[in-house]
Amino acid sequence: MKLTLRRPYPRVRTGGSLSCGGSQNWFGDRSFRLCGCGVIACADVLLYLTGRDDLTREAYMDYVRSLRRFFPLIPHHGIDGLRLALGMNLCLRRAGLSLRASWGASGGRFWERLEAMLADDIPGIIAIGPNFPKLWGKEQLPLWRSDGSGGYVEAERTKAHFLTVTGLDGEWMRVSTWGYERCLSRSAYEAYMRDESLPLFTNLLYLKRM
Repeated sequence: MKLTLRRPYPRVRTGGSLSCGGSQNWFGDRSFRLCGCGVIACADVLLYLTGRDDLTREAYMDYVRSLRRFFPLIPHHGIDGLRLALGMNLCLRRAGLSLRASWGASGGRFWERLEAMLADDIPGIIAIGPNFPKLWGKEQLPLWRSDGSGGYVEAERTKAHFLTVTGLDGEWMRVSTWGYERCLSRSAYEAYMRDESLPLFTNLLYLKRM
């Protein structure tokens, strides 16, 4: 099944180029650069839902700062999915959006819920959780970028990270992270959730219309 958002994902003007969403790496706060990915993902989704898709970097950073009080971060650990959902609900209410956020899709409903969100023109925030029970483990998921000729090359690897799904195309999730468009394998994500992490940590922020 191929699904994509109906409008451009929020773009931020950085120098002479346009990003795909925002990046915590733009901020001077070292703790936020390390742990602010969940806040960035929520900011991008809120911008999309309110129809703002072209901002200067300064305007984007000001917007993110206005949201930070809703998403308290634990130094070196960031924020978990349950608190991300709580903060998102406060922001949705503040923005006057008739949506409700909840964390996780149990009983094998992950893909069903993600597909429903994209079909309803709602970006999906997913987490690549930490390794569990080996919290010190080094297993990570690869993110891929287009090679310009229909194939993909590995761009980076990550874990303990939130990113935003903007489309589904067969085996691939199209995602926004660190201001770039990347692709993530659905089967690799499922395997990581099952073998290297837990559904409590590696899951979906589900947004549903009220």
